[in-house]
Amino acid sequence: MSNRNIKGTHFQGPILGNDSARGGLFRDVPSTAVEASRSPYKVIVEDFPNQIADGDLAAGGAVVTAINTPTAATEVVTGAAPYLLINAGTKADSGSEVQFVAVNSGATTATANIKTIGPITSTTTLMDNKELFWEARVGFSAVSDIWDGKCVIGWVTTDTTLVDAAGVLSIATGGGAGFHVAELGALSYFSSQAAVTTATDSGINIKTDILANALSGGLNWYTLGCRIHITDASASTGYTEFYINGKKTATIVDSTPMASTQVYGMTFSCSNGGAQVNDLAVDHMTTGITRAGLTYPYSTGQW
Repeated sequence: MSNRNIKGTHFQGPILGNDSARGGLFRDVPSTAVEASRSPYKVIVEDFPNQIADGDLAAGGAVVTAINTPTAATEVVTGAAPYLLINAGTKADSGSEVQFVAVNSGATTATANIKTIGPITSTTTLMDNKELFWEARVGFSAVSDIWDGKCVIGWVTTDTTLVDAAGVLSIATGGGAGFHVAELGALSYFSSQAAVTTATDSGINIKTDILANALSGGLNWYTLGCRIHITDASASTGYTEFYINGKKTATIVDSTPMASTQVYGMTFSCSNGGAQVNDLAVDHMTTGITRAGLTYPYSTGQW
């Protein structure tokens, strides 16, 4: 008997649809082959299984913006480290912003198409009575275990200056929903359709955790996520729930993004503070949205 401590459900043999599965259409069809399409949400998982050389990420649907002319900043996926690693380089107050707000260019490179919901150009009614959610497993590292970087992670409007040189949030009108890490390590959360300049402290401190874990340049991992339920997009009503390491930690009411005409997509930004070198790793990103023709609580339309 195996004594592996692995959480999950284990089974032998395939799980097949019975005579009533989709009225019998999916009779004896493996459930794993069709179960995703039977959800009221369209869900996309990007696990970064393909290696990506520095400079190739843009061909996969990303807009990469250099922050304050960085020195030796890179964005790569390697075989030995199968995650997107955003290395801010060695220059103070500089790094990279990666926003998945473009369409795959079709260029002949080693880059596979990055799979994610978006980019989405919002309208005043597009998200009425709909939901959008995301999750990302991210890792933070710092030279000599001293964190002084700044990060933005989440579903955010297109912007090339998400934080200022001091690490203070500076997201353009349109805002978004996600998390901010400051130079002193505070992990905060935000949700807004207006410009974002502040966030609410979650009580978790990246710098403190890195020091406590004595990483020596290794990665300290967190699983972060948001679930955005929009009632009336133009009025920004509804709520945003925030999740850290699989637990709901906060809710912001009536301050949802996507209220007008901005372009949104998953965003990962990392820049240095002073002389320290800081990295942000993205192990996976999962994005989901209510299927077309459905409105919450899914009494309208069929799936």
